[in-house]
Amino acid sequence: MPAGHDEGVADNVRCVADDDFWTNLEPPEDYDPFGISKPIPRVKPTGPVEPLLDAANHPVDASTEPHVKIPYWDRPVQPRDWYWFLGRLGGGLIILGLLMFLFVGYQLWGTGIEEAQSQNRLEDTFAELVASVDPSTDTIPDTTILDASTTTVAPATDDPSSDEPGPTETREPIAIVEGDPVAIIELPTIGVKKFVVAGVQTADLKKGPGHYPDTPFPGELGNAAIAGHRTTYGEPFRQLDELEMGDEIKVTDLFGREFVYRVTGTQIVGPSDSWVVATTDPTIATLTLTTCHPEFSAKQRLIVSAELDTTVSTPVDLPAAAYPSKNASTPATTIPEPTTTVSSVSSTTIADGTTVAPSTTVPVTIVDEVEADVFESGWFSDGAARPHVLAWIALEILVVWGAWRVAKRFRNRLIGAAVGFVPFFVVLYFVFQNVNRLLPPNL
Repeated sequence: MPAGHDEGVADNVRCVADDDFWTNLEPPEDYDPFGISKPIPRVKPTGPVEPLLDAANHPVDASTEPHVKIPYWDRPVQPRDWYWFLGRLGGGLIILGLLMFLFVGYQLWGTGIEEAQSQNRLEDTFAELVASVDPSTDTIPDTTILDASTTTVAPATDDPSSDEPGPTETREPIAIVEGDPVAIIELPTIGVKKFVVAGVQTADLKKGPGHYPDTPFPGELGNAAIAGHRTTYGEPFRQLDELEMGDEIKVTDLFGREFVYRVTGTQIVGPSDSWVVATTDPTIATLTLTTCHPEFSAKQRLIVSAELDTTVSTPVDLPAAAYPSKNASTPATTIPEPTTTVSSVSSTTIADGTTVAPSTTVPVTIVDEVEADVFESGWFSDGAARPHVLAWIALEILVVWGAWRVAKRFRNRLIGAAVGFVPFFVVLYFVFQNVNRLLPPNL
C-alpha cells in the first residue's frame, strides 16, 4: 500500500476520536424528545361537580331555567280573544262528534237491547193472557157469509141425522190495550219469530211488530196489517224484501190457534198510501206486513201481501183479542169458512122435499179504510217527546256542572270525572232515548 494512503487514514481516525458524539453514543441526560419525564397534569376537584359542569364556568341563560308547573286552578285567566274563541269552537265540535258517535251506537245496539228486554216481558204477559182464558165455552149457532154486509145465523139442531151444521163452541175475545201482546208471528224464510203487540205508536213498535188497531186480527176475514222496524229496535223486518211468492208466514193467537199465510206479492208504495192496509175483499183472510224502504230511510214503504192458506190453518173464527173500544160495537158471532146456504124469512121447501128452517140476518162490521193520520203522522214519530228531551238535557248539564264543582272543590279534575262518570252516561242514555223518539224511526 502506498505510504500516502496510510497517512490519510490515520488522520480520519484522529478526527473521529476527537468528536464526543461519536466517541460516546449515549444521549445527554436532559434529552427528552417525547416529554416522558414530565408529570401528567391533574385537574383538581372544585366540589360535587367537575369543572366543566361547574355553574361558575357557565353563565346561566334564562331559557335554561327549570320550568315550574303552575296548578290548573292557579293559572291566570286567558284573554277571550280570537284564539280563545277558536279553541272553544274546536273543543265543542269534538264533543259534538263524540256524542253523535255514541248516539249511532245507541241506535244500532242500545235499541236492540231494549227490544230484546221488551220481548222477554211480552213472553211473560202472553203466557199470563193465555192462562187467563176461561176454559168453559159457550155455544152459539154457526154462521155463514151471504154477502159483504150480512151474516146468516142458522139455528142449531140436535138431530144427528140432520145435514144442518151443529153448534160451534166459541170463547169470548180477551180484552187488550195497545202495547199488549196479541200474537206470535213467524217468518221461517228469514228466521224471524217475534211477539206482536197491539198498536203502531212509537212506544208500541219499540217492543216488536205492531198490529194496526183499525184492521182485523190475524185469523179474521179481512186484511190484518202488521208494521215492524227495518232498522233499530231489533229490526224484525230487516230482511222482509227477501220473502218470495209462496213463502210461509205463521201467526199464533192468544187461543193457541195457528194461521198460515202464503206470500202473494210485494210492492213499494209512498209513505202516505194507507190504502195498502185497508180491506178490499171482506170474504177472504189476508195479511199485510209494512216497513220502511230502502234501509235506513223512510222515503217509501215496503209492503208484503199474503193470503190465508185454509188447507193447513185453523178455520176462520172470532178473534182471540179485542180492543176495549170495539167490544161493545162488534157482534159476538162466529164466522167459519164460507159455505153454501139459503136465506129467507120463512120456511122454504126445496124440490127434493127438504125443508129449510128460517134464518136470521145479522149485520157484520167491515173496516175498509184506515185513518190516514194513523198511517202518515211522521211515520209514528212522537212529537210529545220534545219536553222530555229538554228536561233530560237540562239534567245532563246539571250533572256536568256538579262534577265540575266537585273537581274545583278538591282541586283535582280526576275526582270530578270519577264522581260524574256514571250519572253522566245514565242521563245521556235517557237523552238519546227521547231524541230518538223525535226522529223518523225508519220502520
